[in-house]
Amino acid sequence: MTVLKTDAWELALAAFMAILVSHTTFTLALRVSTVSVQGRACAVLLSALALGIGLWSTSFVQILSLWMPEQPTVGATWFVLPFAIAASSYACALLFLACSQPNALGMVGSAFAFAAGIMGSHCAVLDELPGQAVLQEGAAWLCGSFVVAFAGFLTTLCVWYRCRDDRSWAARSLRLVVSVGAAIGILGANAQALVGSQLVVSACCSAPTSTVHLFAVAAAAVGCAVLVVAQVIAICCDKLKERASRNSRDLEEVHARLQYLATHDSLTGLPNRQRFKDRLAKSIVDTQRHGRAIAIAVLDLDHFGAINHSLGHGVGDWLLTEIARRLTALVSNTTTLARLDGDEFAVLIDNTAARAEAQVVTAAILAAFEEPLRINGIDVRIRATIGVSVWPDDGHRSDELLAHAEVAMSTAKDRGRSQVLFFQPGMTDTMQERLTLENDLRRALAAGEFELYYQPEISVKTGRIAAAEALLRWRHPTKGIIGPSSFIALAEETGLIIPLGEWALREACRQARAWQLDFGASFPVAVNLSAAQFRHQNVLQMIRSALADAGLHAGALEIELTESALMTDPEEAAGILKQLRKLGVSVAIDDFGTGYSSLSYLRRFPIDKLKIDRSFIRDLATSRTDESIVGAIVSLARTVGLRVVAEGIESAEQLEFVTRLECDQWQGYYCCQPQPAASFAAMLIDRTGTRTGLVAALAALVACGTTDT
Repeated sequence: MTVLKTDAWELALAAFMAILVSHTTFTLALRVSTVSVQGRACAVLLSALALGIGLWSTSFVQILSLWMPEQPTVGATWFVLPFAIAASSYACALLFLACSQPNALGMVGSAFAFAAGIMGSHCAVLDELPGQAVLQEGAAWLCGSFVVAFAGFLTTLCVWYRCRDDRSWAARSLRLVVSVGAAIGILGANAQALVGSQLVVSACCSAPTSTVHLFAVAAAAVGCAVLVVAQVIAICCDKLKERASRNSRDLEEVHARLQYLATHDSLTGLPNRQRFKDRLAKSIVDTQRHGRAIAIAVLDLDHFGAINHSLGHGVGDWLLTEIARRLTALVSNTTTLARLDGDEFAVLIDNTAARAEAQVVTAAILAAFEEPLRINGIDVRIRATIGVSVWPDDGHRSDELLAHAEVAMSTAKDRGRSQVLFFQPGMTDTMQERLTLENDLRRALAAGEFELYYQPEISVKTGRIAAAEALLRWRHPTKGIIGPSSFIALAEETGLIIPLGEWALREACRQARAWQLDFGASFPVAVNLSAAQFRHQNVLQMIRSALADAGLHAGALEIELTESALMTDPEEAAGILKQLRKLGVSVAIDDFGTGYSSLSYLRRFPIDKLKIDRSFIRDLATSRTDESIVGAIVSLARTVGLRVVAEGIESAEQLEFVTRLECDQWQGYYCCQPQPAASFAAMLIDRTGTRTGLVAALAALVACGTTDT
């Protein structure tokens, strides 16, 4: 038996190579198990080639660490056969692991192939040693070496796959330890094979020849380079895969967020109109299959626009979220609550007794609105109007049901608000008439079908015309003269009140200037401004422009406002009124007594006249209460230096009462109905003395009376 001695430095290099091979083997094994099916064959082939080179260089360096009596001759056979054995065995081992979750049989087969490759490549390198002392009686030892390698690789595989998703330092340390253990198994199996071949390995200070040393370094360099490149590629692939996975998750989150935003209200988090319609359509399909019924309740907050404008949009948003919270607490999990638009909400009730359930739910909603909302120390009460439609009685399609519920809600608003109304077939006729009227209203404004009628305000002391109120009329081509009560509210809802009000103001200024030039009239013309007009940002500019275009002095124009128009935003209203006072335009409060009627705001706002509402004048002769109210209003006006006009005088008895109560002016049918401009001019002619008197003129104009004020 020939005694072989080892070089400690090259043996250490072989140990390092073994550790690197072991770690790279398991890294690539995990990598192969996560590759897609399309790229798996390529990954197995490249990994097998890299590991084959690494294993061959490890065995080669370990063999060259032996000091031998004669220098070995290194040829192509030292590389080709061991590399082929190592690469093929590693390819088989990786194929066993080429799935996302290898089973026990796969791990055993892979460990068997790894061990076979180690032993086969090592024996192939060992067979190239000089002399004839190789593999003479080592079958048992070789089997033992194989068992050592097999056990080491199987244990290491189990640990690596168990800790594959654990990124902690403890798991990484454990993987490194078992990799070192597998490397010891590789070296130990090779050493045991050497011993089994009757070659004694012992430490010695002698070194091999320089040529052998150079071969060892070159083999180690090649093996390390290939393994390091394989590790880098595996790490880069993992990073790219991780980044792709992260990007995919981000895209999924963005998609989910966009999907949520597309189907939910951003303020309240409730489903939006589109989401509500989708659920309604699905419920209709399900209901047809199971014989159930569906009810839709659409609710709209009463006067929310005024609250939002006066308290600010921030407070308005808070109110909507609080209302959404209250409604959510009321409805059950099987009921869908949605915010359709603005201050409009909807409830979808899917129940065998949907109509009865809708009555219960809507009653609970109205009851919930009885509790005030506290904002900045102030209790704010919100009311709601609700319209309900039921499937299949009120429609079979989702759009039809929703539209009918909104029709019922609009009808409930017209009937007084703060109530629940179920849809009835006749309501669509009313809505159709409303839509027709809206279309006619838009057409009439462009076609110039509007005109102004005028009604005088008579001085109680002199009996002469003290002012003329301009009243809007619509000369419809088929319906004739239509009074403002039939279309003003619709004009305000549609926004047409702005251009329509501007036209009325300009026409009144033009007519007042014409009367000044033709008859020397010196009284002002009063024009009503709606709350929407008064809050419009260009109201002052519009008034200045109308006066300038007509060549009318500001003192000849009087603006009439309601109390609600002033109190919607008192600070803003006070600023506008001061500008009007500075301009020279007088201001009157119309329908006084039906709103706030507060002395504090009368003193706060620069106004000139109060017009007592006709409801207090109607029963003045028979009601002591109304007489006391009118007397109190007159006293209130006198206190703050305002003139008083009594509206709705229709009899001599009423005129006698307002005269005795010391009203300054009166207005009503007892004088005349509102007159077209041409008819009103007749009274102005009489006033100049060209006729017998005002009374005669009024008597002559009785037949010219038209609609009421």
